[in-house]
Amino acid sequence: MMEQMYVLSGISRQGFYKAILKSHHDQALWQRMLEMVYEVRKDYPRISARKIHYMLGINEVGINRFEQFVSKQGLTIQKHRSVIRTTHRGAVSFTNMIHGLQINGLNQLWVSDITYFLTSGPTYYLVFILDVYSQRIIGHTASDNMFAVNNLQALSIAMGTRGSTRYDGLIHHSDKGSQYGSNEYVRVLNEAGVHISMAQNCLENPYAERINGIIKNDYLANKKITSLNDLKKALSKAVELYNHCPNGSLGMLSPVDFEQVVTQIPPPESPSLTLYDFNKTKEENSRLGFSRHQTMRITPKKNAVELNTKTTAGYSPGSDYPLESCPPAELSSVSSDHAKLNSVN
Repeated sequence: MMEQMYVLSGISRQGFYKAILKSHHDQALWQRMLEMVYEVRKDYPRISARKIHYMLGINEVGINRFEQFVSKQGLTIQKHRSVIRTTHRGAVSFTNMIHGLQINGLNQLWVSDITYFLTSGPTYYLVFILDVYSQRIIGHTASDNMFAVNNLQALSIAMGTRGSTRYDGLIHHSDKGSQYGSNEYVRVLNEAGVHISMAQNCLENPYAERINGIIKNDYLANKKITSLNDLKKALSKAVELYNHCPNGSLGMLSPVDFEQVVTQIPPPESPSLTLYDFNKTKEENSRLGFSRHQTMRITPKKNAVELNTKTTAGYSPGSDYPLESCPPAELSSVSSDHAKLNSVN
């Protein structure tokens, strides 16, 4: 009977059993991939499927097919929108110095912002300071108020991270919140040789708004936080994970790894980053935006730096960018050494 089936189907006995074995192997492969997605999501609950594919180094399945698989499993991510205002304009104001700014190194542009964090009890507030070039969070605080002392603490941590008290040529960019215009905050920046820049609205401070959304919605949203102490612990962990998470605009290096790599390159050869210029038309900015003209990658086997001239698209403001709080960009994935799918037999 079986021999007749082989003849009618036009396949051999060997081919039939090979097909069965392949089917079992494929089932095991997809099941293993699903388990690995859940494993990654324990630390990165809102990581994108594309970045998970990169992180796991999956060779057996293409990225498009993998994204379709994650979507069919109901594991796609929905974005959140902010509803609470955290900016209260102060009396002190500074000119926006970053329109169309081009940077090519660390400590040339830091951005900062205050955002809220909701719990079942009190509302807490987070402050971040980000080095735009490497997209690394270098200072952060969590508190139950919006006093300027929290911003000063984040600034102190940032300077401690960088290990210096002088930052000649650095621009500190923020919104016009009263905390950033306080006498003490301005004094500290002035004494460190830092230039002060302020945005007119959140559209002009997109990197800070973006990091707010990433940390809150992609790292903290599913955490059980019932106290300020819980939040501080979770925030420190979130910042650590983010800073070691591969980033597409950095050639899939994490912010920390990117900073280590960029120090190996002579400053004149470092990739440049051009910021959006709100003083120009959309057509004029279409050639600029937040785009890195050269992206850096590390060749794993040679551990060598490779410069690619292909431009990677970055932030470009659009009509769907709300003034209350700007939505987070796609989250980069985690850098780790998970087991490969080759272990599936």
